[in-house]
Amino acid sequence: MANHNGGGSGSRRQQQGQYDNVPPTQYLGGSPHQNHAENDPYGEGAFADYDRPDSFDVSYYTRDGDYADNIYMTSAGHNGAAADHHESNGGGPSLLSPDGPMPQGPMMADLPPRKRRHGKNRDSDVESVSDSAYSVRSSLVRTPASHGSNDIDIFGAYRATTANGMSAEDGRYASYAPSTESLIHMIENKKTYRPTGSVTSFSRSASWVSNGNGGFIDFQNTDAFQTNDAPYPAWSDPNQIPLSKEEIEDVFRDLTAKLGFQQDNMRNMYDAMMTMLDSRASRMSPTMALLMLHADYIGGDHANYRRWYFSAQLDHDTPPIREHIDPKQQHELLEEEGGDDPKKDTPTAFVEKWRAQMNSMSQYERARQIALWMLLWGEAGNLRYTPELLCFIFKVAEDYIKSPAAQQRVEPAPEGEYLCNIVCPLYNFLRDEGYEIVNGKFLKRECDHAKTIGYDDVNELFWTPEGLRLIKFDDKSLLMDVAPHERWARMKDVNWVKSFRKTYKERRTMWHFMTNFSRIWVMHVTVYWYYIIYVANFIYDPFFEMHDVQSTVGKTNGTIPDLPNQDAKRYTLMAAGGALAPLICLVGTLAEMTFVPANKHTQRALWLRVLLFAVILGADVAPSFWVWPNGNDPNFDMDKVNYDAVYQSKAPTKLKNPDANALSTWKAAYAVAIVQFIYSVLFTIFLSLMPPTLMFKPRKKNRNSRGLINRTFAGNFPPLKIAARSISLSLWGAIFLCKYVESYFFLALSFKDPFRWLYQFRLDPTKCTEKFLNSNLCANQNYITLAFMLLLDLVLFFLDTYLWYVVWNTIFSVARSFYLGVSIWTPWRNVFSRLPKRIYAKILATADMEVKYKPKVLCSQIWNAVVISMYREHLLSVDHVQKLLYQQVTSDEDGKRTLKPPTFFVSQDDSAFDQEFYPSHSEAERRISFFAQSLSSVLPEPVPVENMPTFTVFTPHYSEKVLMSLREIIRESDQYTRVTVLEYLKALHSDEWDNFVKDTKILAEENSSNFGQASAYGQAFAQDADKAEAKLKTDDLPFYTIGFKSAAPEFTLRTRIWASLRSQTLYRTISGFMNYAKAIKLLYRVENPEMVHLFGGNGSERLEQELERMARRKFKFVVAMQRFLKFNKDEREASDFLLRTYPDLQISYLEEMPAAEEGGQPRIYSCLIDGHSEMGADGRRKPYYRIQLPGNPILGDGKSDNQNHSIIFTRGEYLQLIDANQDNYLEECIKIRNILGEFEEYNPPTVSPYSPAAEPQPTPVAIVGAREFIFSENVGILGDVAAGKEATFGTLTQRIMAEIGARLHYGHPDFVNFIFMTTRGGISKAQKGLHLNEDIYAGMNSFTRGGRIKHTEYFQCGKGRDLGFCSTLNFITKIGTGMGEQMLSREYYWLGTQLPLDRFLTFYYAHPGFHINNIMIMSSVQLFMICIMFIGAMNITVPICLGDVDMTNPNYARDLKPAGCFLIKPIGDWIKRTTLAILLVLLIAFLPLFLQMLTEQGFARAISRLGKQFLSLSPLYEVQVTQVYFNSLMTNMAYGGARYIGTGRGFATSRLSFSTLFSRFSDSSIYFGIRLMLLLTFFSAAYWKWPVLYFWISIAAMLITPFLYNPHQFVLTDFILDYRDWLRWLGAGNSESNTNSWISHCRLTRIRITGYKRKRLGERTPTTGFISRAHKANIFFTEILLPLVMAIIMLVSYMFMHSITNVAEADKNNGQVNSILIRALIISIAPVVVNFAITIAFFFVSFSLGPCCAMCLPQFGKVIAGIVHTIAVVIYIGVFLLLWILEDWNLTPTIMGLICQVFVERAIFAILQHLLLSREFGEDETNVAWWTGRWYGKGMGGWAFTLTMREWMCKVIECSVFTADVFTGHIILFFLSVFTLIPWIDKWHSAMLFWLRPSRQIRPPIYSLKQRKQRRRSAILYGVLFILMFVIFLGIIIAPQALKPDIKLPDTIIKYLNGRF
Repeated sequence: MANHNGGGSGSRRQQQGQYDNVPPTQYLGGSPHQNHAENDPYGEGAFADYDRPDSFDVSYYTRDGDYADNIYMTSAGHNGAAADHHESNGGGPSLLSPDGPMPQGPMMADLPPRKRRHGKNRDSDVESVSDSAYSVRSSLVRTPASHGSNDIDIFGAYRATTANGMSAEDGRYASYAPSTESLIHMIENKKTYRPTGSVTSFSRSASWVSNGNGGFIDFQNTDAFQTNDAPYPAWSDPNQIPLSKEEIEDVFRDLTAKLGFQQDNMRNMYDAMMTMLDSRASRMSPTMALLMLHADYIGGDHANYRRWYFSAQLDHDTPPIREHIDPKQQHELLEEEGGDDPKKDTPTAFVEKWRAQMNSMSQYERARQIALWMLLWGEAGNLRYTPELLCFIFKVAEDYIKSPAAQQRVEPAPEGEYLCNIVCPLYNFLRDEGYEIVNGKFLKRECDHAKTIGYDDVNELFWTPEGLRLIKFDDKSLLMDVAPHERWARMKDVNWVKSFRKTYKERRTMWHFMTNFSRIWVMHVTVYWYYIIYVANFIYDPFFEMHDVQSTVGKTNGTIPDLPNQDAKRYTLMAAGGALAPLICLVGTLAEMTFVPANKHTQRALWLRVLLFAVILGADVAPSFWVWPNGNDPNFDMDKVNYDAVYQSKAPTKLKNPDANALSTWKAAYAVAIVQFIYSVLFTIFLSLMPPTLMFKPRKKNRNSRGLINRTFAGNFPPLKIAARSISLSLWGAIFLCKYVESYFFLALSFKDPFRWLYQFRLDPTKCTEKFLNSNLCANQNYITLAFMLLLDLVLFFLDTYLWYVVWNTIFSVARSFYLGVSIWTPWRNVFSRLPKRIYAKILATADMEVKYKPKVLCSQIWNAVVISMYREHLLSVDHVQKLLYQQVTSDEDGKRTLKPPTFFVSQDDSAFDQEFYPSHSEAERRISFFAQSLSSVLPEPVPVENMPTFTVFTPHYSEKVLMSLREIIRESDQYTRVTVLEYLKALHSDEWDNFVKDTKILAEENSSNFGQASAYGQAFAQDADKAEAKLKTDDLPFYTIGFKSAAPEFTLRTRIWASLRSQTLYRTISGFMNYAKAIKLLYRVENPEMVHLFGGNGSERLEQELERMARRKFKFVVAMQRFLKFNKDEREASDFLLRTYPDLQISYLEEMPAAEEGGQPRIYSCLIDGHSEMGADGRRKPYYRIQLPGNPILGDGKSDNQNHSIIFTRGEYLQLIDANQDNYLEECIKIRNILGEFEEYNPPTVSPYSPAAEPQPTPVAIVGAREFIFSENVGILGDVAAGKEATFGTLTQRIMAEIGARLHYGHPDFVNFIFMTTRGGISKAQKGLHLNEDIYAGMNSFTRGGRIKHTEYFQCGKGRDLGFCSTLNFITKIGTGMGEQMLSREYYWLGTQLPLDRFLTFYYAHPGFHINNIMIMSSVQLFMICIMFIGAMNITVPICLGDVDMTNPNYARDLKPAGCFLIKPIGDWIKRTTLAILLVLLIAFLPLFLQMLTEQGFARAISRLGKQFLSLSPLYEVQVTQVYFNSLMTNMAYGGARYIGTGRGFATSRLSFSTLFSRFSDSSIYFGIRLMLLLTFFSAAYWKWPVLYFWISIAAMLITPFLYNPHQFVLTDFILDYRDWLRWLGAGNSESNTNSWISHCRLTRIRITGYKRKRLGERTPTTGFISRAHKANIFFTEILLPLVMAIIMLVSYMFMHSITNVAEADKNNGQVNSILIRALIISIAPVVVNFAITIAFFFVSFSLGPCCAMCLPQFGKVIAGIVHTIAVVIYIGVFLLLWILEDWNLTPTIMGLICQVFVERAIFAILQHLLLSREFGEDETNVAWWTGRWYGKGMGGWAFTLTMREWMCKVIECSVFTADVFTGHIILFFLSVFTLIPWIDKWHSAMLFWLRPSRQIRPPIYSLKQRKQRRRSAILYGVLFILMFVIFLGIIIAPQALKPDIKLPDTIIKYLNGRF
């Protein structure tokens, strides 16, 4: 049989016996090579078709795949011939094909024979190695004498070549680079000798494990070694393995024949199981490997199946008895079974019984159970998200397999029976819950999550016996009443629609905050009440000032008089506030009732809790009603006290004979108050500490699945160690200690003076009035202001906690970095001098080597490999490499060769060394420094390579760029780009470009000489020197410009690769993580020098085959390319290049086949190929496996489904989850054995896990996280800020979170435990929308199910981040909307209501608390604006006290002048403190990054980086980020619609137009900012305080930040042309539909509310996407009630401003009082009414004239719309001037009136849009029809009339919105225009954005003469227009204020405007 060189999982296809001939591919159901896209019923609008741009990764919005060059000039070479074919065992009929079994595909060729070890125990220890062995000053070290005359080949790994002549270590440049060969030649030419051999063989290594007789290489037994060709070496020794491969194969065949699995699934899972066994058997005995595998999958202490079996109480499953009894009696039956002896149903009894059962199993039974689980899981498709459903299916299948019917079955089950009968019905149910068929296409249902039964709801049905008894047939009979062995056959008859129900309702409401985080509110609201009541003693003690020693009132000879004791009132009032705690819990419980199922068990528990909270609440409040009236001290006469007075002028009179009864009552009241207060405090503490779901819950010894939460799956949190728990408690103790102390003084005590004054201030009711409210409003204005100030102070009380959390979390993390040794400040920092020793001790598995080799010999090979890898990546020059490499030199003694270490290792400690080993601040310096620093921390001990576990790198890919094309890197992407990608990369990586050019020139010279051409250098030097130099510069110009001079593919490809490796491409990811294979081969070679000698030394083919065999055995790389078959030409070529470059790379993809029957659904297959796959006749690679799925797997947002369909092709015990924009490095890859050791599975148990003597298994490690280096951090300010945030969260925050048990899973680059995760639902969740941030759910899932999550500091991967303003904020929007969905999820409910307090606080503040903090920050800003608005109104309305009054003086009230004045000073001081508090909250975000830089890179770099960020105005960007977080979360909570947003991670060098940025950020920040700016303008005019300057900057940031970070924004010509384009954008889209127009932007904003008309959805434009109608209940609070409340607040302030002048006006008007409310409403509604009239008038104009005028005037609609919109703008200007006239040209009240108009109209439009507007059409028919008059031919039918009325309302709203946008846009443009006048502004601006020196500034664009003339003409024309508009704007604002013309309106108009009807 001919052989292929196979790779990856496909490379291990050789299986002995019958299984050798099983074809790897069966085309089930038809040919895979046809394209049936036109038959796809999922098309546009379908549920996330895997070809849709918005299905998951929409960085995929744009895919310009225009590669200009075609480099693929050779076809792939394939060795060998086709293998023999024969029919497989499962030859029965197939349910997957209408014609039965299809012809089987060609078999994958076998690998060449491999050798295996036999070896004996390797149990010797390694002695410690002294530092002198590594010291450079030990001079020249001889090689061991055993080497004989052979030289040590320290470059051996780079001499090796494969059979095809390619270098075995060819790196990222795909064999086109002669870099290494040239380097070695250059270095060795300096020596006096040339290496002639390799290291001779040392003694064989000792085994790492106790039982090492199987699967290890015995290099002494060469005969045995040469005959070993087993594909699974550790499972090959017949003397040790419990079952042979043939027996395991028979198990798979038998199960397939009995249960009807697909053949390819069988083969795939067989390989997966054998790979797993081989991996485990390599470090333990094969018997123990099988036992442990079975324990992990089925029967171990932590196996999910065992937990499910216990939870579902299947040990009580006795259907023969249950068949004859009433189902209602089932629970009683269960109770009776354990009723006599409580121990029978305890966990201990179950464990004993279970272990005995597992221990009695045969090895065959264990193998069969593992195989059955894997077969069921491998074909389950989307059911893999429901682990307990799979457990149930496994139990049903197991019962059937054991039955006599199955054992006696002869005829094999049809292939696909399991898929068709079990999986498909369940899949169809899940699909139909989310999608419905409309016009033959699957469309997303409009049901929100609360009405959709998702994966979690389906899964939870199987958690309990009660749930299992809900599974029913059509006749309502129960599946569980069927005999166990008959259930498998009856599963296909189950009515799943009737069986499933919602188990948790993810209602879109903010009441989740109250339910899940009730303890947060208790700890803050209640404590704030205590503080504020304690401080505000003036509320209950009128003589509080006399207690002050400085008071002079009532003193006799300077002695404080006797004063009444009011403590009873104080304590009872404080205690009454303690009732807030049970009240909060009560409200949270009532909200909880709407989320959990409404069954009697849950409702009983919740109502009990409600009752108890109500009792606690009543007991807390009731005493106050008795204590308060009896709390006055009866020893004093209190009847004459004036409680309304600002101060008391004399002390109270003390009674000589107080009433004895009153005195005893008062004492009793005092005692009751004390007890009440203690009771309140105790219950506040209790409700803060106790998780809500555990309150008042009885503890039962027996199992009871009834309850709110099943703690087996939803509350089984991994315990913390004592040290970690101590850190957690210390952290939160420090946080709340500092928080409570600081908040008392800074927030509570400092608020006493403004609180006191506003509480005591009284405005004379006779001096103010309003027509409808009389004096009620103005007399209580101080209380209204005080209420908002208290609310703001409470919000700051919440924010204060987050501030202290950031501070202390950072301190603890930094302290831990010192403990771990990863800080630059640690005293043991000599990382470089100790690096060789640490490589030997921590990287190499030297503990197993019997013969002690010189450490330098081993370390030199590792170090040289690392250095050369950097050279090959062009990070180092040849000069640098020569200084860094170990080199062989001739010794002075006897001429022997010795190994000379580089001086680099001691240069750090010896100041005499002044050499440059790498470019300063370069990537090489960073990587070497981190590598050296990381080895100073504690690493798990590595195991030998042959013993290490197998693992897979797993990367999902949708449409990310695979490889940059030549056109993309040397041409501008669009007309707004001023630099090519290559030019920008050259500027960013200048040193690396120089190295690349030098390398390319060497390659060019070699090629020239090979073709007999004279080199350019030779020609140049043949001439004179000057001409030679000029000639060289001329010849080298193309190299330095574009990287090549010849257009040959090998040169252009090198430039493309160089650019791709510095961009965020898939090629960079794959080439980086393929370093794992190189690292494994390197370590295997270094640790087994005898193996190198045995195979003929370095460079031999046999050696390379052995190294390849080991690399393939231990490492796989799977890329999930769901769109692979739908790639365009460029993508296909790029992916083909990947497979040619990395043949072991495996690609999984989806293949679609047409339906077998007309009208049926297409069949979807999951396929796997690699670079070794056989090429078919159509040029496509034939897949190894082709497994049919139940349907389209993309039911969710895409990424998780892409991972799920491909995960069956991964191999090994662990997965590393990687995104398609990451990178990895060789020096990190060699630590792979260390990081896999973090899973704590290197030391297998010594006894069976089922043995009674077995020790309890430790809590499994589910996830191991690693650091990320954001390699895009140097790409300008935005890239650096994004990188800083990601690095801070991924390093500093994760470090402490993992230690205290709060780290979750964040996708990349985490390692996950394959078995743990896949038996618990997979590596992500996938319900559409809800699980948008899919990765974190896997972390929460594993955390709630008992998995530990760790974080490592010594391992890091590269990661790209967003680079442009829009892309970074798109990412933030995705995170914010995803967090909105997380707030609704059951996982947050489980965690928030079950975790102990310290772990709950860590979870809260690390995850949802961050986003709630952003909500509170922006809410505090808005509240602050409201407060200062009221303060400003009071400042200009009431008389202000004169002089500087000091409220710290108790006698201050005597000095207040004039009488009844308002003291503004304490309010002004409060404004300063509040501004400082909000400023600190925003700036604290920079502290973690600064401290992280300080600890890891030193003070200078920390200051430099922070300084550059501040100089680049990053605080303004932070304001914008906070607002976008706030907006995205609140919008999602109201509207939903979370989806994957493509951020686009290219270089942000293109200038975006003003209209584009305005439309993108108007809703999220600009509108909000302009409203706040109006309020701030009013306050600045009414009462200026300098601290509000900060708010001017912050609010301006919301308006200008999108434009400030727009490249080349301030180029004057472009700025003016931008203005032109914006004006065109405003008027476009009214004659014909135009997506790039203001009306389109306006419609999309409105569609978010109204949704689409579903009947016409199929005709919508594909760019809009599907949007459902917002539910009124969801949007009522934020979108209707809140705008209405804001409008009322503004009206209150406006009415108060006129309330005092109304008194004088009433006197003039014969007692008729003005109604300012009427005035404000008229001013607000008048423009709307006028717009109603204008729009309907012009509607008739367009309706009558449009059809005929459009023939001669194509832009008729645009003209009509422009006229109407212009009139609307003029109307609003007129109304503003009218308001100004009414206010007698007084600016301050005019601004307040304008504010009222804005907020009132906003409230009106919110009500109209949310309550009255019907759905939108998908296309823009109605808008065009309205302006053009062409209503015919639009397909509106009977809707025409109603649509006219609807569109009329829309047009009225649009007129007002248009006016607002015109004014807002002009204000922004006017402000930005100032910067365009600054000289060289574009250079400074570009330096700020891109961090490029002026010498590397981006060049201006090049235009033709015609283009320049056109641009100049347009710039002049629109520049004049812009200046004119600026003058008009200034005139409207300044002229009336300056001139104040005497304009009098008619009295009648004034009378009606003022409401005097």
